[in-house]
Amino acid sequence: MRAGFQPSTSFSSRARTGLAAVALALAVGPAQGQDMAGVTDSEIVIGQSGQLSGPLSALTHEVRLGASLYFDQVNAAGGVRGRKIRVVALDDAYDAKQAADNTRKLIDEDKVLALFQYAGTPPAMAAFPISEARGVPFIAPFTGSDALRQANSRYVFNIKAGYAAELDATVKQLASVGISRIAAVYLNNPFGTGGLAAVEKSVKSHNVALLAQVPLEVDGSKMADAVAVVARQSPQAIVVISAGKPSVDFVAAYLGAGHRSTFYMLSAISNAQLVQALGERARGVVVSQVVPSPWNQSMPISREFQGLARARGITEFTFSQMEGFIAARFLVEALQRAGARPTRASLVQAMESMKNVSLGGYPVELSASQHNSSKFVDLLMMGRDGKFTK
Repeated sequence: MRAGFQPSTSFSSRARTGLAAVALALAVGPAQGQDMAGVTDSEIVIGQSGQLSGPLSALTHEVRLGASLYFDQVNAAGGVRGRKIRVVALDDAYDAKQAADNTRKLIDEDKVLALFQYAGTPPAMAAFPISEARGVPFIAPFTGSDALRQANSRYVFNIKAGYAAELDATVKQLASVGISRIAAVYLNNPFGTGGLAAVEKSVKSHNVALLAQVPLEVDGSKMADAVAVVARQSPQAIVVISAGKPSVDFVAAYLGAGHRSTFYMLSAISNAQLVQALGERARGVVVSQVVPSPWNQSMPISREFQGLARARGITEFTFSQMEGFIAARFLVEALQRAGARPTRASLVQAMESMKNVSLGGYPVELSASQHNSSKFVDLLMMGRDGKFTK
């Protein structure tokens, strides 16, 4: 029962019985036989909830595209131990309740082996307690939420640095170049407020003044108000704790109103979306990244991504595609290690065995006591040609 929740005096005996049944189920763990879900002689079924529609759909599309490049290659070669990977993707439109409903459907009706690359903090946070209660692995969510990293969950596995690490690297960089007066705008949801808390902590450590903290609505409303509040403080730099369309819309509105600043964004923003929406105005925007560059020629996993992307006719690369690709590579490696007929339990054990694994040069370090891998964070600036530079 949640802290602060008090049952009404009319709480029915049937409701009490239902709660008791839920408590018993959580106490004894997944029902017998459920651990065999998601695997047949011919396929492995994986579940995913993401933004197939709505303001963040373009970003989710990039992540899914990157993952499909690797899954399609594996399936074309016969799959994992003869089983092809099938991803059942459901639309949550960035709605937490819909993500929770999708999760129940994926587990109860689609009988998935695992949940993979859930996109966005609110959907992921709504889904992971369900995966925990049902004993379903929750793998490589497309969010840097530190709440997921601090959950000490048996079933959540993160393979990239979290938003707190990204934001601390950003504030540290700002301080190192003499920028001491900043503002932060943040999505008005758990993703944004969690990121804001990380910035508030970092500015104290690096002696930077946070002049304004202004929420952005997911639907883009009240944008002019947000611009006006920030502009009154004339910050030297603005940290944008957002993703997708609201991020670029804020920058466009701020510059369009005649104001100037330097913008720092999280890895959750798409470089392609930045250039498409802002054009030349994207030049100078700094974005933190948590995966290797998709243009990197020295790293094997980047070269592999480039080859498969070009074979599909993709010539515009993004970091979000790269993140999806790495996550898919990680999942396939775990499935290979999970035995002749993978189960949810053997998949968890397989991921916990990846203590010093290189995925084409991208390191993964997990164990039974450590489900969060990678501390890699890089800060890149958008250049004149729409490409990132150091």
